[in-house]
Amino acid sequence: MKNRQLQQLVLESREDRQKLNDLLEAYKPFIASCVQKLSGKYMRYGSDDELSVGMMAFVQAVKGYKPLNGEFLSYASRVIRNRVIDYYRKQKRQSDRLVTMGPGQDEMEEIISLQVSLASYSEEKSRQARVLEIQSLKEVLERYGIHFSELEAASPKNKHTRQICRQVIRFISDVPGLTGETLQNGHLPMARIEKELNVKRKQFERHRKYIIAVLLIKTGDYPYLAEYVRGM
Repeated sequence: MKNRQLQQLVLESREDRQKLNDLLEAYKPFIASCVQKLSGKYMRYGSDDELSVGMMAFVQAVKGYKPLNGEFLSYASRVIRNRVIDYYRKQKRQSDRLVTMGPGQDEMEEIISLQVSLASYSEEKSRQARVLEIQSLKEVLERYGIHFSELEAASPKNKHTRQICRQVIRFISDVPGLTGETLQNGHLPMARIEKELNVKRKQFERHRKYIIAVLLIKTGDYPYLAEYVRGM
């Protein structure tokens, strides 16, 4: 199915339960593929809880999808990945609580070993998730003619310039509809920024690529990368 056709079907499925069910059924293999990449093992519907989590995440992706999110399947894969990771984290927390229940001495070694394994597993999955988010962001940035390697050079270096860029990002984010308009055409609303923030264009124009990247992270499904732009 072509991207445009799928996008239209997704939007229609938000209001039509039968279309949503049909879409979910048709993309079960896609959901299983996303989940299995995280788990590293083959799974079966009806036997593995992760697939149920993936299906619920797919429905959530349909409900929350906007054309600005890019291609639907890329967006859905991120939502599925994040929800499955959350599921594994919840499983780890449940395992952590076992230690507080006072096991016998003969059980302690086994539980500690289990916790170490779960911690290593969680760390590796987090690393994989960050890599996937970076790759996804790279693909989105390319649509704006921005290469990921350019972001370091485009980032503000001194405190004053960083503060101006932060003000610009907050201004665009706070004005209803302005974020969508900015990301749709890839251009900063220069005149409005100059007027509303009383700053000169040359103070932020050279950092356009950085500002666009931050806006994409803040509005997209990038929970790990979002940590780096917290407070922007």
